[in-house]
Amino acid sequence: MGRSVLEEAWRAERDLKVRERILMVLKLQDGLSSYDVGRQHNCPHSKVLYWKYRFEEEGLTGLRDKPKPGRPPKIPSREIERIRRIVEGKEYTTATEVLKLVHEQTGVRYSLMHITRLLHSWGLSRKRPDRRHINAASDEEVKRFKKGRERR
Repeated sequence: MGRSVLEEAWRAERDLKVRERILMVLKLQDGLSSYDVGRQHNCPHSKVLYWKYRFEEEGLTGLRDKPKPGRPPKIPSREIERIRRIVEGKEYTTATEVLKLVHEQTGVRYSLMHITRLLHSWGLSRKRPDRRHINAASDEEVKRFKKGRERR
C-alpha cells in the first residue's frame, strides 16, 4: 500500500488509536527502527512490530481493534429495542418500572443497576417520583395563583 494512501487514511481517520498505528507504520516505512518509533510513541518496540505485521497481513482493517469476546446478551437486540420504544413512549417511568417491564416482556430478571445502565445507554435517566405533600396545590392552582399576583 502506497504512502499517499496511508497519509490520506490518517487524515480521514477519527479513531485516535488507529491514527497512531497508521503513524507508526508510516514512520517504519520512512526507515526508522521499531525501537525509535516505540520511543516516540511511548510504547515497547514489540507493540510497534505487532501493528506492522497486522498491517502487512490485513491492510488498514488490521490496524483497527478486533471485537472483544464476552457473554452474549440474555435478551436479543430487537426485544431490547421494542422495550426501549415502550419506555420512551411513556411520559414518566422509573427504573423499577422498567425492571418489571423487562421481566414481564422477556422473562429475564436483571438487577436494578443493570437497568440503570441500560436507561443511561438510551440517553434516559433513572427517574424518581417527586414527594408531594398530600395537601399540595395542583399545577393549575399554582398557575392561577401566579397569574393573580402578576396583576398587582
